[in-house]
Amino acid sequence: MKKEEVTITFYAAECGEFHDFGEYTKCRTLEEAYKKYQKYCRTSANMCPAIEFSIHDPESIYSDMEYPLPLSSKDRGDLELVPYYNEHPLVNEAIRQVEQLQKQQEKKKHRDVAR
Repeated sequence: MKKEEVTITFYAAECGEFHDFGEYTKCRTLEEAYKKYQKYCRTSANMCPAIEFSIHDPESIYSDMEYPLPLSSKDRGDLELVPYYNEHPLVNEAIRQVEQLQKQQEKKKHRDVAR
């Protein structure tokens, strides 16, 4: 029997704490989730927008549960509460990718201000 591939899915939440209070969108990529998150930060900052992820792993009790993706090093504490997520290569790769997206966003802001 072929072992099922472990995958990750991303969500953009207008309200990271209470999903029913705003839009909650399943995204095809982390970049898509980040763009929606940026939009929510502009339009609904008071609702605590978030990016969340879900690992699909039939061998884990954490499979298909949504969990917040840390968007800064200070947010890493929540992830450390769940070693499965904290040590998962797909989650750590997503954290690296979101850091790159944030750096690109900062560079773009600086270019726009310089014009």
